[in-house]
Amino acid sequence: MAIKKNKNLEYYRSLPWSYTITQAKEDGQNFFIIRVNELPGVCTDAPTIEEGMRLIKEAIQGAIEIYLENSEEIPEPVDQETYKGNISYRTSSKRHSRIAREASARNASLSAVIDECIDKVLNK
Repeated sequence: MAIKKNKNLEYYRSLPWSYTITQAKEDGQNFFIIRVNELPGVCTDAPTIEEGMRLIKEAIQGAIEIYLENSEEIPEPVDQETYKGNISYRTSSKRHSRIAREASARNASLSAVIDECIDKVLNK
């Protein structure tokens, strides 16, 4: 795919990249691992989130420079505004019943229970 001329390094650096930040401990030292969700393999670690964010921006720039040098398509963040939040979901009657019972016990909607379940899996 050809790279558009207006999509230069500054364009890509200014995009709203999303990150996954996890905390880890090794040899008694805490540190944060920061990954760029849209750029596979681009990650860093640092003793503080602030330092990690500075380092990840450098890693993003380096990755973008390599993509550009190789004339490769650069993945871009997805505009979350394009999603309306409506998903058609089909399941078994047994699972539907279990979700309905859980929702009733919590005095919550089916959607709220399903969202909570999904969030638990996606936020691991």
